[in-house]
Amino acid sequence: MPTARTAGGEATRQAIIDASYGLFTARGYHATSMRDIAAAAGITAGSIYNHFSDKEQIVKEVLLAYHPFMKVLPVLQQVEGQTVSELVHDAARRIMHEVDANPGVLNLVAIELVELKGQHIQELLETMFPLVRGFLTKVYSSGEAIRPPVPLTFFRAFLGQLLGYAFTRMVLDNSQGAYGAEAGLDEFIDIFLYGVLARGAPQGEAK
Repeated sequence: MPTARTAGGEATRQAIIDASYGLFTARGYHATSMRDIAAAAGITAGSIYNHFSDKEQIVKEVLLAYHPFMKVLPVLQQVEGQTVSELVHDAARRIMHEVDANPGVLNLVAIELVELKGQHIQELLETMFPLVRGFLTKVYSSGEAIRPPVPLTFFRAFLGQLLGYAFTRMVLDNSQGAYGAEAGLDEFIDIFLYGVLARGAPQGEAK
């Protein structure tokens, strides 16, 4: 049974992680100091080292706790549909709903890719793959012919399409007036599923 001291230590550790997430997504990783984190967490600058050795250890914990992949991918366990198209469209809508409900997660993706040069991606992939295994099993059990034949390659392409949609939406949607967000998402997923060329049209001559 945890002692009061242990529970207090865990609460402080979590407060540091939560404060770091807010600062990293607002300012960026390199622009945030350990002193900034301690102040936001309500502790002294020196006591932060009782819980973390350095900022690199903190950002790793922040990524595991707050990374959108870790927060939104569990919804894939509830995906419904009979065909690959139905499954993928439902998965995309569920994921984007979670992304929209968690402001700042896309900033965290940008921090990982740009400021940290993707150094934690491999560990994140290993951690999150069990969360998507059930979804991929449904897709590949549909009986439809799927390209590529490797489930992980399929999921990487799907996730890349969603990230492209999410980032470009931030820039473009405000200029598109009545262009609906869900309609835009459906179009992105149709391109993922069927490509950009009209069916039956020779390459370079699609209408």
